[in-house]
Amino acid sequence: MTADRRLGGRRVVGGLCLVLIAATATFGAILGYALPVMTDLEEITVLEMAVPVTPATFALYGGVTVSVFLVTFLLVVQVVSRFDENAV
Repeated sequence: MTADRRLGGRRVVGGLCLVLIAATATFGAILGYALPVMTDLEEITVLEMAVPVTPATFALYGGVTVSVFLVTFLLVVQVVSRFDENAV
């Protein structure tokens, strides 16, 4: 029994977004580990808040930032596509 499975546009875009978020969080974790080791940097200031430089905080910051950007972008694309009469 083989099921004919096809990837739809939403599945591909959703999967790609998850991969991008995971890659950004991983890169943030690596950067959060390497910065204190190489430069003795202990904290940075973001919007007048002191944030400790750790792999967890950089991974969280990177993942949340990219997630917010991608979700906003996808919502704008979805709203704009409602006005396209030729959209599939």
